[in-house]
Amino acid sequence: MPPGEPVINTRTLAEELRSLPPGLRRVLLIRSAPEKMLLEFLEILRGIQPEAGVTLLCHAGRELEGCESLIYPHQGFFRPENVNTRKLKSAHFELAAVPYATERRFHPAYYNVDSIAQASGADRVVLFYRDGRALPADKEFFELKRLRVVEPYLERKRQALAEIAAFTGEELSLVEEKCDLAGLEAVRLWSAADPRSEEEVRRYYTSHDFYIYELMKTEYNGDREELVDSVLEECAPGEKVLDYGAGVGIFSIPLAARGAEVTHLDLPGPLFEFARSRFASRGLPVRLLACEREEPLTGSYDTIVSIFVVEHLLDPERTLRHLSRHITREGKLLLAVDFEEQRCGDEPLPLHLAPLTAERYYSIMRELGLELVRRRGRLDVFRRKA
Repeated sequence: MPPGEPVINTRTLAEELRSLPPGLRRVLLIRSAPEKMLLEFLEILRGIQPEAGVTLLCHAGRELEGCESLIYPHQGFFRPENVNTRKLKSAHFELAAVPYATERRFHPAYYNVDSIAQASGADRVVLFYRDGRALPADKEFFELKRLRVVEPYLERKRQALAEIAAFTGEELSLVEEKCDLAGLEAVRLWSAADPRSEEEVRRYYTSHDFYIYELMKTEYNGDREELVDSVLEECAPGEKVLDYGAGVGIFSIPLAARGAEVTHLDLPGPLFEFARSRFASRGLPVRLLACEREEPLTGSYDTIVSIFVVEHLLDPERTLRHLSRHITREGKLLLAVDFEEQRCGDEPLPLHLAPLTAERYYSIMRELGLELVRRRGRLDVFRRKA
């Protein structure tokens, strides 16, 4: 759980729904998570409250069978100002159910969906998460979330949008819209290009700027905060650290600020130049290395960091072998991988070229003579076997 987020008790979704008064008739379900989560909710609800009618607030084309549909009239994230709350209130919902496509109980990016649930006038609001847990959310909960999580988030977001705008020259409103829609745009461009070869994949990533917006959104959402803390704990000041597939510098910036000798590696293009501007504006002496070929490394590093990168490559095994050859004898390889079995249904922006299972991944690392010495959440720490 990211720093600053309170700890709160939850129970299973089934337990939470069983605790509700019998005879529910009107339920509002907001489609703010992948379909798999919604179908699981509906299956449990219908097993406990078979007479409950469900109204689904969703985008066009995202309707679900067996639910009355209320179409959200805009692309991108739900916003309360674009919802007819008078119509919601007139339905007299007894329950508003809000799925979070995360295990973070207080994820700040859902504050707009929270607001819609509250504005619906439902008697009760239940939040449920991708790990199958749920909790009742009342005014006290939402006020705690606003003070501890949402307000700091909005300040981070304002700063991030301003940083992008300074680089692109765009209006802040356009930057915010592009951040909201970056995942959809990436998938649209991917489908149009249908890249198959390494050269086509490289052209896709180097020709577009959507990852500036998507990764800055990831940063201001705080989605990598736990991983950042774990990486910092593994890297001492003065170490030579390579951030492989480093994006906007989510890890490179705090590593360099802590005194590590950082090399930031990524494909050349808009994203690479944006990262360069971020280091310059902070006065950080980060070495930038443009990845011009599939095996770009020549020197050795005390630590190599690669977070959610290898699954996006045509040949992740080759990359893992390459990285393993460029850590010092006592060095470490810090990896986080988004395995296919951990994905949740129709999540956007996978862009995975070579679906990598956990079983195959750990097998590769053993074959390379690397030992998993510890796990820090989703971060794996490998060293060479003695």
